[in-house]
Amino acid sequence: MSRFPDVVVIVRSKKNFANIGQVRIIGSAAPCSRFLKVGAPVKDAVLCLLQHGFVITEQKDIGVFFRIRSGTKR
Repeated sequence: MSRFPDVVVIVRSKKNFANIGQVRIIGSAAPCSRFLKVGAPVKDAVLCLLQHGFVITEQKDIGVFFRIRSGTKR
């Protein structure tokens, strides 16, 4: 069975550092998708991601979150 990563990149807003300025999801961010919107609080998104198996791999004004998930064979 192959394993594929889920990656979420969050860039903080320049106007309000507590909010999301940009977000990129590669794979799945379920069940945290509702928190990953431009203008939403970073704190809520980070807490949800950490609670669902994501790990922070880099942090400054950009947070990169990574999770391995099971995939299907092709």
